[in-house]
Amino acid sequence: MAKKLFYIILLYIVALPVKAQIAFSDSLQISLVTCSEGPDAYERFGHSAIRVLDLKKSDMDLVFHWGVFDFNAPYFVWRFVKGETDYQLGATYTESFVGDYRRRGLSMTEQILNLDQSEIKTLFDAIWENYQPENRVYRYSFFFDNCATRPFNRINSATDNSIKFDTTWVKPITLRDMIQEKTNTNNWLDFGISLAVANRADRQAYFKEQMFLPGYLAEAYNNATIGGKTLVKEERTILEMRPEIREKIEAQPFITSPKIVCWAIFILFLILWRFAILGRKWASFSIRSFESIFLFVTGVTGAILYFLNFISLHPAVDHNVNCLWLLPTNIIFAVLIWVKSAEKVNRIYFFIIFAGIIAYAIINACVRQYVNPAFGPLLFTMICICAHQNQRLLYWRKK
Repeated sequence: MAKKLFYIILLYIVALPVKAQIAFSDSLQISLVTCSEGPDAYERFGHSAIRVLDLKKSDMDLVFHWGVFDFNAPYFVWRFVKGETDYQLGATYTESFVGDYRRRGLSMTEQILNLDQSEIKTLFDAIWENYQPENRVYRYSFFFDNCATRPFNRINSATDNSIKFDTTWVKPITLRDMIQEKTNTNNWLDFGISLAVANRADRQAYFKEQMFLPGYLAEAYNNATIGGKTLVKEERTILEMRPEIREKIEAQPFITSPKIVCWAIFILFLILWRFAILGRKWASFSIRSFESIFLFVTGVTGAILYFLNFISLHPAVDHNVNCLWLLPTNIIFAVLIWVKSAEKVNRIYFFIIFAGIIAYAIINACVRQYVNPAFGPLLFTMICICAHQNQRLLYWRKK
């Protein structure tokens, strides 16, 4: 992982010479370069770039891509979580760009576009102006302004929106469906995204919205025309994905999958509860410890969701119905369940949790936000904790 990050950072910090040192001829070729997804989370959605090749000067071969960010920027992590992530247009020589993906074992394709020299010059001038230090930074948005939407918009603008897209290949699909095509389901990445991304991602995505994924952008160009000609003059494969990398991407966990782990958590609680009912002293302590850990973990998760929902500027994370059952205050009650004098407060709180779960079920039936299969056993566990806590509180009262 560290080696991969080193190569990525090395690629991103390569800067092109100043404009005075860039001398293109009047014979340029523009290509859309599409890089495949990789096995790691940050690689899962692929990458898009624009290649500018001088057909008369083979050494003038550049790649421009809108995927550069600065790890060392002030408060980078805080700004990233808050949704104020600033990306920028990066540029490097094609040989370096391809070399990075070759080392990582990923695939890369190139679509040479059927643009005339006037359109190419307009596009290059716009990209070069964008590359100037005062212009290259932009506010990144995963769904609506990223490494794929930027080339799409720049090329459309340079051609005066004369590209005609045949959308008969476009299927009815949501933004979440598109994400899951790349992340696969039943893994922890999909689980985390299911928690954080709200129902905004569950409505059908328009054609232009689908262009946020590099693979969909490439497909759109394969089904487009300009001036009565096909937009893609030639498509070729630059790199093939190594078989072991493909195996990692397609690998599906079983024992460690969220669904199996969450059902195991639920079953473990039921076992502990059964032994506690039978009067086993060790079970009584164990089940309360279990509940304390469970409440703490769900409380921390809830705190993150509430931050994303009410403070973060990320799109599609607000109005998240998961906030109804993942409450940040669980952190406090992870401690209070051990305090006998907090009996009344605990009773009220666990009633609120139960009511929140009922509200979640009712509201979600209306808004239809995606429910990850692993959420079910977690909700059952939370309901059982509410029931056990009320049972224990009654026991305290009798004593």
